[in-house]
Amino acid sequence: MLLLFAVRNCPAQLLSGLPQAQVSECDYCGCSQGISPLETGSTGIRFEFGSLYLGAPYNGSLRQTTAIGKNESFITNKLTLFYRLDPTSPFTLAAAVPYVNRVSQDPGGNGAPIQTAKGNGLGDIAVTLRYNHLHHVDESTIAFSAGFGVKFPTGKDNILVGANYLDPDLQPGTGTTDLLFNIAGFWSLDRFGVAGNLTAGVITGPGAPESDGNHKYGNYINGDLTFRYRVIPADASESNLSVMFGIGAENRAHETEGGQMIIPSGGSIIYVAPGLKYIVSTQISADATFQIPVYQYLGWNPDTGDNQLGQNYRFVAGIQYRL
Repeated sequence: MLLLFAVRNCPAQLLSGLPQAQVSECDYCGCSQGISPLETGSTGIRFEFGSLYLGAPYNGSLRQTTAIGKNESFITNKLTLFYRLDPTSPFTLAAAVPYVNRVSQDPGGNGAPIQTAKGNGLGDIAVTLRYNHLHHVDESTIAFSAGFGVKFPTGKDNILVGANYLDPDLQPGTGTTDLLFNIAGFWSLDRFGVAGNLTAGVITGPGAPESDGNHKYGNYINGDLTFRYRVIPADASESNLSVMFGIGAENRAHETEGGQMIIPSGGSIIYVAPGLKYIVSTQISADATFQIPVYQYLGWNPDTGDNQLGQNYRFVAGIQYRL
């Protein structure tokens, strides 16, 4: 999960002695695997590109050598709009609109042709309201925020391939309304900073239709801790480059279908995330993070051998403009 810092008007972004901004100069997009709650200007726009690749089956924490070549890839282009409700208000409203492209490939066996399945379209839109607080202790900056959001089932979840529904993982939408909760904070001093983020999602609603009943993903929680250091320039400036290194973890409960638990579903992952943040000007900034899994435990069924594909990597990059 990408965890960064605020644009120019949030002092922790520059770790500098520039004029201090109001509390509401920080906000959050409100989506899981999104940007930091303290990352963008309070009124503005952000475009984000994300790529997730799954390429190896796991029995629990054991990576398997079977099904070589089977993979799934997920591309997400997301546009997020931020709006501060009032110049003196600590509250910010955000709306995130994703467009997804999802592909699975299965080479089959015995010379069979590769089977490819695709799903693309508008994803599930999320709206978030966030409270932000910023204050200073001596030469350091401390900030925290808390937010509540709702992800709506706006994406298609009933795409058919012949007479059957497309795999739920490939559908653009989930068919559920998710309640999102988040807390975040950071501390900075001079060129160094550290930030933390914790997000939980509670899944409600019927879920996407399936042959045996509605498919519903499990509740989830994820969090991360990110350290950053401004490499250039040495002194505070409106334009600067920082390197980041984070460690994060995610846990998702089992999925259900027709009210019955799907055993080979859900699981946990721990990853490290190196990245860069470039402040172009007081209004424009760009960032990129590469998440590398170091541990995965994925639910599987030892009786049937059914398992899940594990994550090879996730890449997230974005650019934003603050009004």
